Amino acid sequence: MVNAGELIEAFRSDVVDDVGPYLWSQAEAIRYAEAAYRRFVRLTGGIHDFTSPLTEVDIVAGEEIAEVSPLILRFDKAVRQSDGREITIANWTDQNLMRRDDYGISSFLYNDRAPGEVRYMVIGSEVGKVKWVSPPAADDVALLQVYRLPLTRIVDETHTLSEVNEDYHIHLLDWMKHLAFLKQDSETYDKNSSESHAAAFIQTCAEAKAEMDRYRSKVRTVQYGGL
Repeated sequence: MVNAGELIEAFRSDVVDDVGPYLWSQAEAIRYAEAAYRRFVRLTGGIHDFTSPLTEVDIVAGEEIAEVSPLILRFDKAVRQSDGREITIANWTDQNLMRRDDYGISSFLYNDRAPGEVRYMVIGSEVGKVKWVSPPAADDVALLQVYRLPLTRIVDETHTLSEVNEDYHIHLLDWMKHLAFLKQDSETYDKNSSESHAAAFIQTCAEAKAEMDRYRSKVRTVQYGGL
């Protein structure tokens, strides 16, 4: 399936609703397609990204808070564009671990307002925002590797499904049918069918996530010494 239109055609064929007047309107079918597409990405851990515009975050001198895309589900890596050095990603609950040692004297950095080199990107305290530690002394750019939701929402039949592997497109139909059979109408409501399709979808997502995790894992080699 190339786009949302083909996905919706397959949905209507499966639920025998391909001749008008429809039991599920086209607007409803588009909403189901969007929900299934986004749900699949979320349950499989997100789309790995290091090239889209949201992976470049401005570091502004004197500004310790920066906005990041709310589409980001998980941060994987961050480096400074100026020198390629890694910025440690830390949760806000780990603030006591952010220290600087100068001549044997250890000082906490999290609440230190003195401008300096950005060593940490603190996440988790507020969606869509990160904190730089130390507050930046100079402008720079943080280059991120992240796992994210789809960049755009499905709003019509022309939307491509390119951010999800084509092998999984057919399984999006299960979540669409899960939602469709919850519609409060005597001709559409079917709790058992809804729950069955939801379970099938969740199982597929778990299998897809395991497959993706294997793909992302580095193959380890074992070297044996001679006798």
